[in-house]
Amino acid sequence: MTSGRRWAGRAGTALALLAGPAALAAPAAGDPAEAGLAEVIVTAQKRSESLQQVPMSVSVLGAQTLDNLNLHNLQDIAAHAPNVQMLASNGDAQLVLAMRGVAQSDYSPNGTPAVALYVDEVYLGATPLASGVQIFDVERVEMLFGPQGTLYGKNTTGGAVNLISVRPKLDGISGYAKASFGNYNEAHSEGALDVQLGDRWGTRFAYTGIHNDGYVRDRLPDTPNQSQLGQWAARWSLFYRGDAVDALLTLDKSGSKARHSGILIVEESSAGIGYTGYTRAASRLAFQESEAERVRDKELDLTGARLTVNARAGAYQLTSVTSLYQGGYFIPEDADGSPWKLLEDDVHARTTQSTEDLRLASNHGGPFNFIAGIYLSSDRTGASSRYRWLADAGDGTRPLPNACSDATGWFVGCYYANAFEQKRSSTAVYANTTTRFAADWQLTAGMRYTSDHIGVDHYRADAGQAANSFGVVTDGPPLAALQYHFIGDRSDSTNDSNVSGKLGLDWQAGERLLLYGSVSTGYRGSAYNGFAYQPVEFTRVAPEKLRAVEIGFKDTFADGRARLNGAAFDYAYRNQQFLNFINGVQTLRNAGRSTIYGAELQGLWQATEHLQASVGLGVLHARYDELMLDGQNLAGNTLPSSPAASVNATVDYARALGGGLRLLAHYDGNYVARQYFEPFNDPRLHQGGYTLHNARLSLGFDGERQEVGLYGRNLLQKDYATYSVNIDSWNGLFFFRGLPRTFGLDYRYRF
Repeated sequence: MTSGRRWAGRAGTALALLAGPAALAAPAAGDPAEAGLAEVIVTAQKRSESLQQVPMSVSVLGAQTLDNLNLHNLQDIAAHAPNVQMLASNGDAQLVLAMRGVAQSDYSPNGTPAVALYVDEVYLGATPLASGVQIFDVERVEMLFGPQGTLYGKNTTGGAVNLISVRPKLDGISGYAKASFGNYNEAHSEGALDVQLGDRWGTRFAYTGIHNDGYVRDRLPDTPNQSQLGQWAARWSLFYRGDAVDALLTLDKSGSKARHSGILIVEESSAGIGYTGYTRAASRLAFQESEAERVRDKELDLTGARLTVNARAGAYQLTSVTSLYQGGYFIPEDADGSPWKLLEDDVHARTTQSTEDLRLASNHGGPFNFIAGIYLSSDRTGASSRYRWLADAGDGTRPLPNACSDATGWFVGCYYANAFEQKRSSTAVYANTTTRFAADWQLTAGMRYTSDHIGVDHYRADAGQAANSFGVVTDGPPLAALQYHFIGDRSDSTNDSNVSGKLGLDWQAGERLLLYGSVSTGYRGSAYNGFAYQPVEFTRVAPEKLRAVEIGFKDTFADGRARLNGAAFDYAYRNQQFLNFINGVQTLRNAGRSTIYGAELQGLWQATEHLQASVGLGVLHARYDELMLDGQNLAGNTLPSSPAASVNATVDYARALGGGLRLLAHYDGNYVARQYFEPFNDPRLHQGGYTLHNARLSLGFDGERQEVGLYGRNLLQKDYATYSVNIDSWNGLFFFRGLPRTFGLDYRYRF
């Protein structure tokens, strides 16, 4: 436990770093600034509240901001909040957020992230479900920092992300349509139609679709490019608004069928990838180029329904959020990126999930209010993977000499596979109270009890000769046809229980200044390794837990034209779950203890009538206190995805030009300091600090109902990695590339 003096010193140091040169200042006297910034309403605490009155660190991206940023998926939002990172450990098939150094370092198909994803209050944590989520027709994105163990529950040790869709407006007929065209032959369309069906009923239909030719050029003749986008999504909502009851029914459907993510593998010596003599250097390949010979389509889909009902009686509201979802993916990869069949894999996963959140909330005029509820969830995931290792001698006509056996050289010239089914269920009861015990002071106290069950059934892993597999274009033989049975029909299960909660105190120190402090805890449930092929790899990890102390402030000043929100935090992190790969063996492990501390500063300034600017700054210290791994003491190493600093900024300029024309200019950029993606902090695998610059220039006309614009992202063409891993037995380092420079023309019509 960190002592009070140690915490105070850390918090003071972090805030002093942030306070450096003033990022925001009041506009000069006489500037024609507007009366003030618009109020931002959030539901971070399961109530509609002003952002400036929520005593916790929250970052919000509104509809207009999302429009300017041209965001399409979760990967895009990480660049627009401090101390938030994105890991693309399986390309866009598995996009995982990290907050304040807390990340999912396990890319198993049955895994769950440490930052929870909610879509209209429905938790979509299972990887096959979260992978299918797309951002379109969204009212706002709320990013909640720190453990959310009371109102959100398990798997929120890092925080939570809420995507809030636009609901039917019950205001006649309205909607929008937009389209864009860019390099890589990219075409994107999106739109919505909102129709009022009477005094109390309304419906809304929204869609999106995007396609391009692929960001990674394949240099082999007659071979398509990789890292292609090819996805679509649709949403239909029906809303009823009554005097005492309102209800919202939403149906979702999305899909993707596009070529797999191009993996960048860099050989460590002239022996080449897999010691076969093939090197990228000899082929003179650029960062966004490859010579993969196996380019197949990845397939993702997500289908779901959710029903939210609110019933009001006096000062009380009963809310029920019910959902049923099913989603899955098939990811084929040519992981070696070479013209030969050195390492190829296929991963399948499908999850079915049902949830129910039933809660009662009070809204008394007096000093005491509460939210109390029960949460039920269950999900079932079926997963399998198929790998072919070193099946090609390097000339594309004959296999390597087979060494596939149950001996030490089992994986050379070997085809191997696994399959299993995982079941999880969770029950939780929770209560959160707020007590205003003085005119300007409020106490928040919350607690949640969670009971979890997780089990894997019929887990088996088998291997066989990979002879002639260079000619195999299907997924390979079934498990029953393989000779070597490493894990045979194994089952295991475990039960967990946890009490998490929060105790906070906030003080309205002035009309627009809020000061707050809190102690909270988070919990992430047990997990099984979904990539076990040998008995030693069949591992289960214990729950990870986090205790957080946070202090912060929220201030509005300069006659309401500027906001400045800051927070400093200290984490005691125990049992971090991560996947470790060494000497051809993958195991799911728990770290010992870790210490994380840092701070964020977020500001918004309406400088003039025409100019608005925002900035976010994060500093972070995240280190292992206890971790022995493969005979190495890694205490003092940096946690994965924990850059020491991150900065994001936006500038928006809008001006009427006369004749019904309106000019809008937007810039956003973000800087990320050096970071590692694995606990060994291997200097060969780190990503150095980098900055990305994006911009959009548009012209509105026809009463601003129409708009045409030019956009560009990663304008300076920065090459960077979003994830990396060392495959030491392959003489290779694997990297997942970030997006290259993109640009194009867009058109928007509102009615």
